[in-house]
Amino acid sequence: MKIAIQGIAGAFHEEAARLRFGDQPIEIVPCLTFRELAAAVASGLADKGIMAIENTLAGTIQPNLDLIREHQLWISGEVIMRIRQHLGGVPGSSLQSIRKVYSHYMALNQCRPFFDAYPAVELIESEDTALSIRNVAEAGSTKLAAIGSSLAISQYGLVVLGEGIETSKQNYTRFLLLDRQPQQVISCNKATLSLVLQPHPEAFTQAMALLQERGIQVSKIESLAIPGRPWHYRYYLDLRFEAEEQLDELLLSLYTLTESVDLLGKYTAHTH
Repeated sequence: MKIAIQGIAGAFHEEAARLRFGDQPIEIVPCLTFRELAAAVASGLADKGIMAIENTLAGTIQPNLDLIREHQLWISGEVIMRIRQHLGGVPGSSLQSIRKVYSHYMALNQCRPFFDAYPAVELIESEDTALSIRNVAEAGSTKLAAIGSSLAISQYGLVVLGEGIETSKQNYTRFLLLDRQPQQVISCNKATLSLVLQPHPEAFTQAMALLQERGIQVSKIESLAIPGRPWHYRYYLDLRFEAEEQLDELLLSLYTLTESVDLLGKYTAHTH
């Protein structure tokens, strides 16, 4: 089974894919951008995709919601993974020898306080954590290091110079499992919707009332501006419910309040 990820082999996306599929054999399809990831699943280049959607420190990656909708992908699951940032260098390097540390800007920001004790070290932003680790491995210099996953450090032959150097230990990323077509599920307790409300002042309040009437919990809501329509928004909602019939009834009732409503996926919430 081919799984598209953002980043190269060893990226946190690969860790999430392997966490989701366990011992099942999978082939990783690396994509440099999230748009490439969505296109790979939509075109059939990959069977499924794993896409980061939010982080407990950095918040929601809002453009990814639009990518899922625009490519008509189906959310069939989610994975929540603790993010641990490690510092890797070539064999023979040390915290005293390194002068430059590369990683994605988000990883660097999560680890800056660690380097307060090493003022000679320069932190340099790059496109991807795993790519930074691969580049350091290829350079072979004891003056260079990179921050990323333990998987990438191991895959590219580096050694761990600092383990778990992130400042916050409550650092989790939520990833979505994506398919080209809607998937049949035996049971589900979570769904993601996209909706555009009709342009009248009470539409939002009325929509929230419908959710409450049906005992559906809104676990997350995001609003994104609609290009070409100033002050109009598309809402993305994550919903929790006990019975799928609650969701079916909600979708029927929302049509009277919306210009468009799309079910982007229904799945079982990840527990950890």
